[in-house]
Amino acid sequence: MKFINKQTVLAALVGGIAALALTTGGVALAYGGHGGPHGKGGHWSPEKMEEHLTEMTQRLDLNAAQEANIRAIMDQAVSQGQEIKEMPRGKEKFVAMRDVRFATEDQIYANLTCAQREELRLLKREHKVERMEERFERRHSEDPK
Repeated sequence: MKFINKQTVLAALVGGIAALALTTGGVALAYGGHGGPHGKGGHWSPEKMEEHLTEMTQRLDLNAAQEANIRAIMDQAVSQGQEIKEMPRGKEKFVAMRDVRFATEDQIYANLTCAQREELRLLKREHKVERMEERFERRHSEDPK
């Protein structure tokens, strides 16, 4: 009988968590950037984009040109997100939001150094874990069991 080592279990756990985070993020985008059915503001609101840019500027040590370029990219993403938000729910809306998100990420990464890209990847992972913990706590605080 073959035993599973700790690294395999950890890799499977991290992979499952990442898949769950991506799935729930896609569902939130399908709800039109409202942050899901609860309407608590989404990743695409101008306020959230400003928060993200501020955090990125500090964590990634962006220079003024990088910050200006990324601000323009995020502003464009917000306006595209607002247009898509008006679309009726469905596959087209989901695909449009996904495409904007991927294009935005690609444009942002193109403005970063290799070290900054790695730091941004770490920052994104931290955010995923935070969102998952918040969801877990919300579900279990509402659960009467």
